[in-house]
Amino acid sequence: MNHRTARRLLATSLVALACLAAVPGAASAQEVRPKAPTPTKTGTPPRVRNMLLLVVILGIGLGVHAIPSKRGHQD
Repeated sequence: MNHRTARRLLATSLVALACLAAVPGAASAQEVRPKAPTPTKTGTPPRVRNMLLLVVILGIGLGVHAIPSKRGHQD
């Protein structure tokens, strides 16, 4: 390894170490932690729509269950 390559490697290593040494200082620069958002409006769930959806889902399930299976006498 010649002197020019060694100098480049040393310079690159020093720059990399300086960057790594600066990272913790930049990360701890925040003194105030951000606050969690607070909900402003809590609505009530729509009961009529939920009940209608329940009736529709149950109707579909029972309708599928009522479809006769096409099994012959050979089964």
